Formats: sequence, C-alpha cells, structure tokens
Amino acid sequence: MAGGLVLVKEITPVFSAEDIARRIGELGRDIRADAGSAEVFLLAILKGTSCFLADLMRSIEGDVSYGVIDVVRDVADQQTADALEIDFLSYTDIRDRRVYVLKDVVSSGVIENYLLTQLRAHDPKVLRLVALLDRPDARTVDFPADFSAFTIGDDGTWVGFGLEHERRHGNLPYIGRIV
Repeated sequence: MAGGLVLVKEITPVFSAEDIARRIGELGRDIRADAGSAEVFLLAILKGTSCFLADLMRSIEGDVSYGVIDVVRDVADQQTADALEIDFLSYTDIRDRRVYVLKDVVSSGVIENYLLTQLRAHDPKVLRLVALLDRPDARTVDFPADFSAFTIGDDGTWVGFGLEHERRHGNLPYIGRIV
C-alpha cells in the first residue's frame, strides 16, 4: 500500500478456466492409465497445489486418496531456495503405493529432486511428479516432470488457480502472468 492506494499489477490471463479444466481432465485420464486399476495416492505440496489437488482428484476415476506435505525452505537465496525439511501434515504411509506428487510450478528441479529422493526411501511402488506448470528451461538439475498440465517459459510471475504472488491473486479462476 502506497499513500493509501492499493497498487494493482496488471495480470495477463494465459490459461483460461476452461483450458485448466480440459488439461486436468486429460491428466486424470493419463494418471489412471499409468496406475491401471490400482489406487492412486496424490501427495500435494502446499500451498500452491490446493486447487490443482481438488480438481485433479475429482478427475481420476476409481480409487483415489490424498495427503499433503509442506516443504520448508531456506529462502535467503530465492534462486536456489534449498529444502530444509519436509513436513507431512497428515499421516502418510507410502510404502508399496502408487504416489503422484503434485507441485504447482517446477522450475530449477532442485527441490523436486531432493523431495523425491527423500520419498523414495519410504519404498513407494511408483513415484511420479505431476506439475501444474513446468518450466523446463529453468532447470539446473536434470529432472523431468512425469506429467504436466502446461509448459511455460522461464520468465514472469504466475498467479491464479491457487498460485499466489505476495499472498494475492490465488483466487483467480484462470492462470495469468503478472506484467
């Protein structure tokens, strides 16, 4: 807030609510095909995946359950933001389960690589990464997302559909870029 006025940044819509619904429906079918008739366990990294989790779990037919985790990061350097700890916010036993980790934006791949390495120690049957937004050009480690709704470039700040910037704009029904 400056001088009593709220500074509003311009947001350019990029992916409409309809685009998002279509892609999530496709992801749900792809994940079901990958899992076969087995239970699908969605493990969402909070908080940017909240809308993604809700819509994706409804789009997957058959047996689906979910859990949530929070990754506490050292954000002194925003470019690397090393993961310090993983907090399971609900009891989660992933041994011998088909686990699909949901991430809002996959950029450098550093945190995702660390997280999946830690999760593999719990012996899941299958461990996959599902990105709402994938930025492959921003990778600093060779780490692909197994599934992604949208591929984006390495520029801009993205908001909407659960993605926030400065704790704002996560309620938008579309995904847009702040310009």
